[in-house]
Amino acid sequence: MSAEQAPKQSAGSLRLLVALVALGLAVYWFGRRSTGPETGAPAKDFALTVVAGQVPRVTLADLHGRPALIEVVASWCGVCRRAAPTLAAAARAPRKREVRFLAVSVDDDPNAARALARDWQIPYDVAHDDGSFARSYGISLLPTLVLIDETGRVRHVATGAPSPAAVERWLGDVGAERL
Repeated sequence: MSAEQAPKQSAGSLRLLVALVALGLAVYWFGRRSTGPETGAPAKDFALTVVAGQVPRVTLADLHGRPALIEVVASWCGVCRRAAPTLAAAARAPRKREVRFLAVSVDDDPNAARALARDWQIPYDVAHDDGSFARSYGISLLPTLVLIDETGRVRHVATGAPSPAAVERWLGDVGAERL
């Protein structure tokens, strides 16, 4: 190999290496499963203590027969705080059918969950998770929203702050359009 060919071969090898790394990252990024349960699967059973709201405890069975939109949050999560007004407005809106809204706080301290309910003006029950809900539902990013239909099947899973239009579309998919 001549001295002129060596740099050209090195540059070609470097481009190939960069392309392979980029391909690997793309496969990793786009091929990985998102946080939360699988859409279409039956929702997993849970029992949570409600720290702010109308009832002392909430279970999956309590939600049966009506859709439920569950948001998994933490007091320290800025995106969760930004999502709160959108979900509060959706919860207050009159609908064709009743929807149960539930916030599940993964804060270590139940008092932090109580405080976020008050500070973020959440108009629906806020439950405290001891870690079992997040593990069972495969939650790894906050906020994660899980829409469960009236039969107990997971219909939508999303992470991040949803747009009002997205929330309304999801609720419309389970027959709970705004009036």
